Amino acid sequence: MPAADVKRVGKRVGRRIDPRPPPVISEPAMKLRPQVMLSVVVAIFFIVFAYQAKDWRLQARLYPWAIGIPMLVLAIVQVVLDLKGFVAKEPANAAPVDMQLSVRTDPALARRRTFNIFSWIIGYLLAVWLFGFGYCVPLIVFLYLKVQSRETWLLSGGLALVAWLFFYGLFDRLLHIPFPDGEIFTWLGWV
Repeated sequence: MPAADVKRVGKRVGRRIDPRPPPVISEPAMKLRPQVMLSVVVAIFFIVFAYQAKDWRLQARLYPWAIGIPMLVLAIVQVVLDLKGFVAKEPANAAPVDMQLSVRTDPALARRRTFNIFSWIIGYLLAVWLFGFGYCVPLIVFLYLKVQSRETWLLSGGLALVAWLFFYGLFDRLLHIPFPDGEIFTWLGWV
């Protein structure tokens, strides 16, 4: 083989070039990345979530175990997939469903939107604590649709009624899950 046909790969050894390719450094099979850390935190959350309910009576234990145990299994599967570095391939013809990160938003607008959604979340939590779930679900659905989304009275009221019927029918009538009363009713002595 003539010297001109030899590709210059590898490192220089003295005056000649070593024709062997450089050694391939393989990455470890399991990587500790931010995705792994998030998955571990979620798994720990659901372990604690399910464990806390172990001494509760059966009706009260039903919700945390029905949600917590399947979510714990899924979180453990996600931890294993993240540790192995599995990344799902997206088909070439997939519709873009994520927001485009390359589009810049005005920082003032982003802060206003962030404050807005956090205000709704805190308001929802406060309403649950004050009024209880039974009254809070239709109230928040109605207020969000009417105030934030500027929907009509009919649509806001109708969807709030549907939300209450679904909540009441599923959790109270079908599953018999007791939810605590709101603090306002306790303060007023109505319960």
